Amino acid sequence: MLISKEKILRLVLDVLVIEIGLMISSLGTAFFYAADLGSSAMATCCDGLHLLLNISYGDANTLANATLLILLFLLCRSYINVGTVLCVFTIGPWVNLFTPLLQGLKLSEMNMAVRILCTLVGTAMMGVGLGLYMAVDRGFGALEGLVKYARTRFGISVRVAKIVQDAVLVGTGILLGAQWGIGTVVGILLTGPVLQKSSQFFGRQLTHLRGAAKSGT
Repeated sequence: MLISKEKILRLVLDVLVIEIGLMISSLGTAFFYAADLGSSAMATCCDGLHLLLNISYGDANTLANATLLILLFLLCRSYINVGTVLCVFTIGPWVNLFTPLLQGLKLSEMNMAVRILCTLVGTAMMGVGLGLYMAVDRGFGALEGLVKYARTRFGISVRVAKIVQDAVLVGTGILLGAQWGIGTVVGILLTGPVLQKSSQFFGRQLTHLRGAAKSGT
């Protein structure tokens, strides 16, 4: 069956928006690493892999996400879509691009106020970027998919599932020697609320734009 031009255009535009969201989120992750006060749960785990395997932060991110994607595929492959694949394989290259640029600014050597500000900026960017990515509704990220699976399979709340997931990721990262601190706490407590608000906002905007585009065709 032939795919209409409208569906192809919709897919291309969705991929573009997803990549913009992932780019913003990856820049936020790079701010975490540059501030050197600890990172979000996933970034802490990736920091541990980075130290253990002597690979870049971005490659560690790709490895961790690919492992989680395999687990999600085995548990509930229906959650996987083009957005899931893009999340797994393109965040790493974005992190590899931004991390050296920000570390070249030597933010970790600046006063504590600047480092905390960078941590807050990183948190905001991660939440906004992932919110934009999720608003496109082209599949769950591996982490989000596993949280939803846990909620459905075990009847627990998203909050509990997310707390357990974050604890496992942070614990794994720390055991592998990752840096942790106030940035870890800030990332865990604030990224979720920012993500939720931004996802709702971008979801409304995308729905409006899609409706306008459809009525104009």
